[in-house]
Parts: sequence; C-alpha cells; structure tokens
Amino acid sequence: MNNKVNRQQTTDNGHWLKSLVFGLLSLLMISSANAQQLQSYSDKNYNEKVQTVLFHPTMDSLAKPIIYLNDMMGMLHLQFDVFSNDAPYMYYTFIHCNNDWTQQSDIQQIEYLNGFESDDIENYSFSLNTMVDYVHFDLVFPTEDMIPKISGNYLLIVFEDELSPENIYFTRRFMIVDDKANFNVNIPRYPFDLSLGTNKQQLNMTISYPDIFNSLADQYSNVTIQQNGRWDNAVMGLKPTYVYPDYLSYENNVKTVFNSGNQYRRINTSNLNNRPEQTKTVEMSKDYYVVTLYNDQKRNLYAYIDDEDLFGEKVIYLERDDRNAATEADYVMVEFFLDWFPVMTDQDVYIMGAITDWNLDEKNKMTYDYERKGYALNLLLKQGYYDYIYAVKEKGQTTADVGVVAGNFWETKNEYTIYLYLFDPTQNYDQLIGVKTVLSH
Repeated sequence: MNNKVNRQQTTDNGHWLKSLVFGLLSLLMISSANAQQLQSYSDKNYNEKVQTVLFHPTMDSLAKPIIYLNDMMGMLHLQFDVFSNDAPYMYYTFIHCNNDWTQQSDIQQIEYLNGFESDDIENYSFSLNTMVDYVHFDLVFPTEDMIPKISGNYLLIVFEDELSPENIYFTRRFMIVDDKANFNVNIPRYPFDLSLGTNKQQLNMTISYPDIFNSLADQYSNVTIQQNGRWDNAVMGLKPTYVYPDYLSYENNVKTVFNSGNQYRRINTSNLNNRPEQTKTVEMSKDYYVVTLYNDQKRNLYAYIDDEDLFGEKVIYLERDDRNAATEADYVMVEFFLDWFPVMTDQDVYIMGAITDWNLDEKNKMTYDYERKGYALNLLLKQGYYDYIYAVKEKGQTTADVGVVAGNFWETKNEYTIYLYLFDPTQNYDQLIGVKTVLSH
C-alpha cells in the first residue's frame, strides 16, 4: 500500500516530466531503427511478468478491439496483471500500421494522433487474498490526452518507465474504422471447387462504398478476412475477383476458402471448491492451485457434435458475485494432456485460443511424453472460463491446422471478420473504411 501512496504523491511531478519525456518518445517511435526492434507488429508479450491481457470495447468483453472514428462513446478497455509486489510505472503509446501489419505506415505520429505521444496508466490495484501476488492495471482509452485522428490499423505498446526495447511489456493490435462500406456475405454449402474438400467454409461477398468507381479499387483496396481470433491463417491483401461500377465482387476465390475446424473445448476454473468441469483433480501446492484435466482425445475421426463456444475467447470471472475477479481471482496451474500416438516428428502441437493470445510460440508448444504417449503442457491461468483447441503446425511454417486433432466439419460455428482497407495515395496510409462480422451458420 505504501507504494501506491508514493506513486500518488509523485503524480504532480510526473505531469511536468511527461512533457519532457514524451516529447522524446515521438522521435523514438517514428524512427525506422526503433520500429525494427519490435519483433513483430502483433499481439505479443515481451515481459514474462505480464499476464492475462484483456483488450476489447468497453461495451462488449468478447468483441474484437475495434472502435469507430469520431464516435465519442467508442472506447477500448485494457486490463492486465503484472506479477509483482510493487506497482511499476506503466505507460502506453500506439503507432499506425499498414493494412497487412508488416510494418509501421509511412506517416508521422503527429499526422495520426492529437495530444501526447504517450501517457501513463494510473489506475492499478493490488491482488487480494490470492496465493499468487500481482498488480492489476486498468485503462480506458482514447483519453483527451491521446486521440487518434485517422482510421486504420494501430499497435498498442505498453512499457515501463521509458520506451526502450528492454522495457516493452507487450503489444496489442486494435483498429479504428471510418465506416463507409456496405457488405453482402454468404457461405455456400460447398466450395466452388469440390476438389478442395466438402467440409470447407467459403466466403462469397460483394462490397460497395462511396466513389468506388473513382478510387482505383482494384489497385488501392485490400481485404483481410480473419477466422475467429486467429491471425496465423488470416487472408490479407485480398483483391476483388471482379470490379463493377458500383461494387466489388469476391467470389469463387480459393483464398476465401477456410478449413472449418471444430468447436472449441473449454475449461472453467471460476470455482475451485467444487471440482470444475472437465477436471480430474484440484490440489493446492506451495505456490498455487494445480488443476489436472482429464486427458483430451482426438476428434478428427468422430461425428460432429453441436456445442456452443465463445469462438476461442476467454472470460475472467469468479462464480461468487461478492468477489471482484479483477483482483481476487487467483492464478491456477492447469495441466493439459492430449492422448496421441505416435509422436509427430515434423510437426509441433500447440494450445490455441485467447487462452494463449492466439500465438504459436514456445510458451504454448506442447511436449511429447513418451511414457504417457501424448502431448503435455502446463499453463498458469487466472481463474475464469477459457476456450481452447489443439493446433498442429509444420516445422518452419507459420499457419497451423486444427483439423489434424479436431477434424474439419462444415457445420462448425465460426466467426469471420472482414476488414476493407483503401490506400489513400495523397495521405500515404491505409484507411480502414469498413468492418463486417458474420457467422458461418
């Protein structure tokens, strides 16, 4: 608690220092050298102390971090934990990116941002009655100190003290839409090419927007299609199949045909007193609770079972309404195991979903246990509800396949988000002029 008092006492001093320090940050952020020091323009945790990043519109905790330009009510809510007994000084900034997230767009920060180049995250609180100590940070933005001026892709950067590669805690993508486009989307029962497989989900769509005939749409427009929260298999830079005077057509294109996958599995650790669903044992160790799940089985050879899921998302909550999950939910070690024989020599197996920030990295790569004949992984998770699915990736590749374990079924309920970008050659950046979310069924 003394740390909190000390931070409040230094707030006034921090404001005058902000102008000095943040004035220098803009030079750092717009330099190509600094941009290259980011490992990627993606949802990535750089510091092992950061946990459970939640990032969504204030009105919908399951929605993607998308808000609309000039919408005074449109706000994004960021929450995250830091494993610590002290509250570090946390700051944030954001940069504008190209439509494909490959690099920072060729515009200066002053061109897309009003106010400070960075700001501090003042709202924090300490965990209460938990085995694992953490500091919970909470931010709602944009604020009057930092207001984005244009639409497009943005990368949020959260860091400690001052901006440098070693001080970056994490990055997260978000989008600001200047809504101008109209979408018409359908998903036929079979793809246009049956040799692709009958359990694929194909998106056919037409898109229109003002002045489409004068915008060189085939040259300057780009469409991104995202399945659930995944970026590994997202289609980017999609061009229209046909350009008509009043709309763009995207039909019978192999790039819009997706593997259907299967419904996500789930775990619920919101109440550890009653053994949670899918749980074999709950034990208390010296440092935290340990939840061992029943072994998961492959589902690729079985019939499709209709089941509701959250399209791979997560919700942090406690079953008891009189407790605040933000600071009173504990961290639990969850032990996953997938029965699988023999070992896959040229592929790696991952646990995918918001449970692992949709990443395919060493933190969520499973290890083969030759004695038990299957893949194992332990994840330290904050209490709540989690969707997850097993994803298999060829070594050296970037796209995973969930069908290897889960199977592919056309009946699977997937959420597809379509983003329409239009490059403005006079302003030299990709506008985001339309977003549409559709369900496969």
